[in-house]
Amino acid sequence: MMNIIYGRHPVLAALRQPDTPLEEVIVAQGVGGHWLHEVKRLARAAGVRLRLQERAALDRLCGTPNHQGILARRGSYVYRDLGALLDDLAGLNEPALLVAADSLTDPMNLGNLCRSAFAAGAHGLIIPKDRAAGVTPVVAKAAAGALEYLPVYRVTNLADALARLKDAGLAIVGTAADSPQTIYDTDLTQPLALVIGSEDKGMRPRVRQQCDLIVSIPMAAPEIGSLNAATSGAVALFEARRQRFRA
Repeated sequence: MMNIIYGRHPVLAALRQPDTPLEEVIVAQGVGGHWLHEVKRLARAAGVRLRLQERAALDRLCGTPNHQGILARRGSYVYRDLGALLDDLAGLNEPALLVAADSLTDPMNLGNLCRSAFAAGAHGLIIPKDRAAGVTPVVAKAAAGALEYLPVYRVTNLADALARLKDAGLAIVGTAADSPQTIYDTDLTQPLALVIGSEDKGMRPRVRQQCDLIVSIPMAAPEIGSLNAATSGAVALFEARRQRFRA
C-alpha cells in the first residue's frame, strides 16, 4: 500500500532522512528553483527515482492543485503504539511533553498541530484509532515536514492511554475554554501530556475525567468564544516551551 506526500517541505524532509521511506519523487514539468536542485541531489544520493510529469497528473494524484509542483510516493505511514510510547518516555533525559488530540477530524487541524508540536519541542503526538483523522497526504502537507521527525502514537482507547501515562508519572492537562485556571497560572515544566479536544465538542467525558487539571487560554475578545484546536494547541505548547526555557 502506497501513500503520497506533496509539497516542497514535506518531500525535502523525507529525502533528508538517513533511511528515506520514499520510493519515487515526481516533479511537475516546468517548475524550477534552488529547491529543485536540492531535491535532485538528495534523490540521487538516496537512490530514489525522480521523474517529470505534467502538472495535471500531479493534480490528479494529490487530489489538489496545491502541491507546489512536487509529490513523492512512500510506504504507508507507520504509527507507533502505546507500548512504544512508554518505552520512549523511559529513555528521555528531560521532562516529557506530549500532545494528545482527542478526536480531531479536520486533517488541516491535525497537520498544523503536528507542526506546532514539533516546533515547540514535544516528544510525540497521540491520536485515537477510531473516529479521528489519521496521517494522510493533507495532514503531511499541513505539517510541513514535521511528520518525518515527530512520532505519532495511535491508541485504541485514548482515556486508557492517558491513565497509563499518569501511572508513568505524567500530569494530564486538558484544555477547555470554560476553565477558570489559565495556562499562564499553570506549571507546564513538569512531565505532562497536553490534551486538545475536538473541533466541535471539545474533550470527551472519559478523556476529561483523566485530566489532573483543566486550563484555558484567556481571550481578549470573549465574543470569539474559543480558538480552533490547532491554534489552541500551539498557544499552550509554546507557553510550555517558554516556561521550560526559563526554568
